Amino acid sequence: MFVELLSNWCFLPTSLGEFRMYDTENENIRLICSGDIKQLRPKPMIRVHSSCIASEVFCSLDCDCADQLRAAMEMINDEGSGLIFHLNQEGRGQGLSNKIRAIHLMQQRDLDTHDAFVDLNLDQDIRNYQDVVDILLQLGIDQIRLITNNPKKIDFFKEKDIGVEVINTIPKIRAENQAYLTTKKMKLRHQLDLSQLSDNNHHHSMKTQSEDAHEIKFYEKDQPFGFLSNFSNHAVFLKNKIWMTSEHYYQAQKYANTNYEEKIRLAPSPSIAKQISRRYSSLKRADWKTVKNSIMLEVLSAKFTQHPDLRHELLETNPHILIEHTENDHYWGDGGDGSGKNILGKLLMEVRSSLTK
Repeated sequence: MFVELLSNWCFLPTSLGEFRMYDTENENIRLICSGDIKQLRPKPMIRVHSSCIASEVFCSLDCDCADQLRAAMEMINDEGSGLIFHLNQEGRGQGLSNKIRAIHLMQQRDLDTHDAFVDLNLDQDIRNYQDVVDILLQLGIDQIRLITNNPKKIDFFKEKDIGVEVINTIPKIRAENQAYLTTKKMKLRHQLDLSQLSDNNHHHSMKTQSEDAHEIKFYEKDQPFGFLSNFSNHAVFLKNKIWMTSEHYYQAQKYANTNYEEKIRLAPSPSIAKQISRRYSSLKRADWKTVKNSIMLEVLSAKFTQHPDLRHELLETNPHILIEHTENDHYWGDGGDGSGKNILGKLLMEVRSSLTK
């Protein structure tokens, strides 16, 4: 039984946060967890991810597999609880050899992934997730929040009487993967937001927005308008020190003038800075709720005044409404459905207004 293997695990420190890797005694199923697997939250966040050696190991740019894995790790790390099943299922279950044949055919005859599979007489998706279902049930989990854009994956778990709430990932659109993403949406019916496809090469410019656009939605640092994210790779100089990102400074100020402040400042990534901050949340300053907006405004002002290129980019967004679009945050973001407060977007617009004076 899988539950008997829970004692065999190790910490997995990553640039996206600290996870635990658990032994499944099956080389085709790799399992990592944020936090203790025995203390998962009710209805945990789950990613069931099929391997893609090309993108995950060799950094190929023509698909979104590695992007989805990283996005899932970030979301689960932010929540501090959840599971990622990494399955050896190359080529939507057809195996690496057939995947290479299909991609070669795509490149030689200018086919999309769907038509290449048809030409090779391969079923589009033969993946089976029964092993994942078995592990979930052994862990006492029958309700999950599934990170996916794939309707077939959603249907599989529902058919196995696993209650599913869907969390979509936002694709990172590049010139190399535009055709692939379009095929996934149009022919494989994946739930993808491709609204930014119109001009990927100038994704920071208002040219990517329609002439009558009134809103600019942002979230991931590698997506259109990602420079608005606190995770964007733009250092700031405040308190006579350099902070790797705005997120580093914001999280550290919860523990201003303590040893934790410097520990967070030196975190190797904004995700880890956030994780360290969460770890000591019971010790944060008593007045945090009343000062956090002013702290955020302080670091945003520094970011967009200390980087002339970012100042120009921010001013180019005028007069459009800036919205941090995410289901993960109802305070700084819009909650995904507009029910959130969007405080980050409002503060960014405040900074933008101050730059025009």
